[in-house]
Amino acid sequence: MLTSPSSLPDFQAILLDRLLRDHALSVVFQPIADLRGRVIHGFEALVRGPEGTPLHAPAALFAAARELGRLAELDRRCVLTALETFSRQALPGLLFLNVSQTLFDAGWLSSEDMLDHLQSLGLEPSRLVFELLETDDLQVDTRAFEEAQTLNRLGFALALDDIGQGYGRLRLWQRLQPRYLKIDREFIDGMAEDPIKSAFVRSVLTLAEASRSWVIAEGVEHLRDLQALRAAGVPMAQGYAIARPVAQPALDLNHVVVEAVEGAKPGSPMRATQTSIERSALGLARAIAPVAPQTRLEELLRRFDKQPDLMSVPVVDAQGMALGILNRYVLADRLWRPHVRDLLGNKPCALVMSSDVLRLDIKSSLQQASDLIADSSYRHATEGVLMTENGHYRGLLLVGDLLRLVTEFQMQAARYANPLSLLPGNVPINDHIDRLLEREIAFTAAYCDLDHFKPFNDAYGYRMGDELILQVAKALQAVFSGAEDFVGHVGGDDFIVLGLGEDMPERLRAALQRFDQDSRCCFTDDALKKGGYEAENRRGERQFFTLPTLSIGALQVQPGTFESHRELAAVLVELKKAAKQTPGHSLFIDRRSYTAGRQLPGLGSAYTAPELVGAPGEIPG
Repeated sequence: MLTSPSSLPDFQAILLDRLLRDHALSVVFQPIADLRGRVIHGFEALVRGPEGTPLHAPAALFAAARELGRLAELDRRCVLTALETFSRQALPGLLFLNVSQTLFDAGWLSSEDMLDHLQSLGLEPSRLVFELLETDDLQVDTRAFEEAQTLNRLGFALALDDIGQGYGRLRLWQRLQPRYLKIDREFIDGMAEDPIKSAFVRSVLTLAEASRSWVIAEGVEHLRDLQALRAAGVPMAQGYAIARPVAQPALDLNHVVVEAVEGAKPGSPMRATQTSIERSALGLARAIAPVAPQTRLEELLRRFDKQPDLMSVPVVDAQGMALGILNRYVLADRLWRPHVRDLLGNKPCALVMSSDVLRLDIKSSLQQASDLIADSSYRHATEGVLMTENGHYRGLLLVGDLLRLVTEFQMQAARYANPLSLLPGNVPINDHIDRLLEREIAFTAAYCDLDHFKPFNDAYGYRMGDELILQVAKALQAVFSGAEDFVGHVGGDDFIVLGLGEDMPERLRAALQRFDQDSRCCFTDDALKKGGYEAENRRGERQFFTLPTLSIGALQVQPGTFESHRELAAVLVELKKAAKQTPGHSLFIDRRSYTAGRQLPGLGSAYTAPELVGAPGEIPG
């Protein structure tokens, strides 16, 4: 007879031995809902012991295995039972498996035996998500951490449970960077009425965007909390409000859940003033499990048969690089002929994959997204858009969702535009600077300001004053029109130019030259000949005023120099003042090095002589 520790009754030890030997475990599945697509994203497998026994509940089952030193054995049997049941029922989507650190330490999950078994069940690694238990904390430079990295390279996904339960989970999140994050139910229950819980959920969403993770809210028991989650922008959820764990789950969300989700309109996923659509696009993209190029076509067709709402499946190689898309309608068109499916069923799906598909990197600009839509065809509209990050698959975005996103950005961006020039105003200027700083790339920032503008505006009237300001805007836009260029209108006669490349000084000179030529229409021939005009000053006295000219103060910003737009703006203001010390059109470029984290130096005497100067009315060269 088996012996057991004194704390564990002998009959429980015997029962555990018998259920492991006879494979007497059972599995129930709880769906994970995609709140954006209102479909089931996958299922979490929950193992149960024999019903009516002391080891039926998972807590008692695993406690017994832990005391008897058989935790790894139980873990393996749980994984195998879940895989076999999932495959036998041909459930769609992803399979989430709870695993302990013991399996990571053993290296069994990435072993040849495991991979061969998956192949025999017809399951791709990309359809499996290993969910780390809350008690585990994989340390760097350990066998378990190396195993996690290996699983990631093989195409498996990792999920981190119980986000919010202590600092340890946040540290593991930072180290592991899992694909899925599960917010602990303690922060979900009652979220609709609790502003603190709501703020916590939104903070997790913000952090998840930085780590490129998908957020799942677990323990959702009330429809009002589900609606609050949807309104906050949480992409996925699971809990009793959606469906209880059962042995044979439904393949679609019930109408009550769908209506609740549809009735909760999410807020704007990001400020429309941001020049990158990264967060919004990722928020709308759907985490559809990809397939490998060698996946058999017959297996893919079965997946389409079992998921009627699934329109496209991405194809991704072993390194996670996005190769193309397999679309339901395109496949139907190619395989409609008699016997073609029989002939191609065992062939790799890459043979009929569409590689000429729409792709959008998460760092793309709004203009690039707009151009992508303009260049799309009807086939592209049915396939969708591959969201990538440096070529790696990040999600699939519907063309309609992208179109709505671009339209929303354009409408909201218009609210921040300067009403005279229609150029971006203060908020988008600040945001664009911050985005460039976050990218840690070198760029040039320039502050442009008209000299002697106030007396001209008083003498010639506001209409001519506005026309002169528009001439500045037109000159800057004509020169800085590239994809990486940015021209903003601070207000009045002040403008900001941001751009990349070593040719920025030459382009700024070209803008001065263009303004000098085009602004002549605002002055009389006599004023142009004399270099100015006579008019009454504000004391009613006749006075000679110099024609307005343009001064530019510029700074070549190196990575890590400034932390935010506020620091950079303070320097640009001083550079503009330095440029205005020189009569005529002037360009002042500060080439000094600034050290990040230190007090920015004042100008002092270092700015008494601009680098580029010109006589009144002349262009510095």
